[in-house]
Amino acid sequence: MISSRARRSLATLLLAGSLILTACGTVDKDPVSAETATAATVTSIDAQRISLPAAGKPTAVFFFSVGCGECVGGVRSLGQAAAAAEEAGIDAQFLAVDMDPREPTETIQRFMEYVDAVHVPAAIDEGAALSQRFGVAALSTLIIVDSDGQVTFRATDPDADTIVSALHKAGA
Repeated sequence: MISSRARRSLATLLLAGSLILTACGTVDKDPVSAETATAATVTSIDAQRISLPAAGKPTAVFFFSVGCGECVGGVRSLGQAAAAAEEAGIDAQFLAVDMDPREPTETIQRFMEYVDAVHVPAAIDEGAALSQRFGVAALSTLIIVDSDGQVTFRATDPDADTIVSALHKAGA
């Protein structure tokens, strides 16, 4: 018979292995079927109030952690997509969501500067509210939420062009 301590250790190992395997992935360019979320309002680390879904426009939301090496490219792509959308007059909203509530605001700000995405609002996913709402279990996940609150696109580390294209398909 396995002791409860051994069971807990085994469960912890299985969970850690599962998280490591799901944290790395590839871009899935196929839209997901009607995943709908109710409205939510988050406050960014610079005190901006951001509504999801946004009135009349889609939102690109990237889930990251400062300690995730793979996330660097994803947040950088989100910043590039935001700049390209602004330059092209595309009406869309962008949000970077830090999944680790222990990371200090200053560290997140330095990370956003490092990846050249300071123009993208960043928020901390307190209580895992956004990741639970949108069914995000892995770092480096991008979702596109249309103005009705439906997730129309989901991918891991997409490039800027893919993000902009998915925003167009979502109504931008």
